Amino acid sequence: MNQIKWIALLFCLIVSNVFAEKLEITVEQKKDDLPYWISKPVSYGAVIIVSGGETAQWSLLLEQFAKGLSRNGWSVVLLNCTKNNSTLWINQLPEVISTLRQNNNKRIVLVHYGDQLNLSLEYFSKPQSKMINGLVMLSAYDLNKNLQKAPRLRFPLFDIVGQFDYDLVRQQRKSREERFKQNTYLAIDIPGASHDYQYSQQLLLAFVHGWMAKLPEFEPQPPPILVSYLEPVYSSASLILSIDELDYQPLVSQINS
Repeated sequence: MNQIKWIALLFCLIVSNVFAEKLEITVEQKKDDLPYWISKPVSYGAVIIVSGGETAQWSLLLEQFAKGLSRNGWSVVLLNCTKNNSTLWINQLPEVISTLRQNNNKRIVLVHYGDQLNLSLEYFSKPQSKMINGLVMLSAYDLNKNLQKAPRLRFPLFDIVGQFDYDLVRQQRKSREERFKQNTYLAIDIPGASHDYQYSQQLLLAFVHGWMAKLPEFEPQPPPILVSYLEPVYSSASLILSIDELDYQPLVSQINS
């Protein structure tokens, strides 16, 4: 009986991978294909979902979450979910953002699920980082360290944990609530949810979609205006004061001539 369950699970994984689109990016002169679902029937923007962890691992939760978002108007790409890519997800992230921006997505949101949260926070705190419209921290934590101070981020934050989530996850979220007071920061608990949100996916989807849809759209900056200086050309008609109106005094050389 257990073997049948494992075979059915493996079949679902294979089928889900087959029907996912692919987003092709080039990083460090290598091409990577990432699982990708295109938005339908409308388009609110794009979502990058990171499965945090030292090793890439497929997640049924994130797959179902991605499909739900795509059905509600979001194009979704998964990072760190397939083992056929040797490039670290944090190195793929800038190119993924650039590619999605080139596809005219009016919003780009990162959803970080699980471990390695500090990699995302540290990247977006750098002035040269690629810009996104918002960050969703979904049961997010970091096993290595807790940041000494809150990084300066330029976009809104949504911090979600399950009511029955891991103690470490809830502790680190509580610490972030204090550190991100100065940011546009919202923290919620999903009622009845555990770390895998097995029975709470529709509620999770509703909360995340509703928050992201209210984010301001990306506004492209206009190209700089080049200003050049031209020497003014004067004529007798353009003089502010005519010569006749001046108290004219002839020069000594003019009197003697």
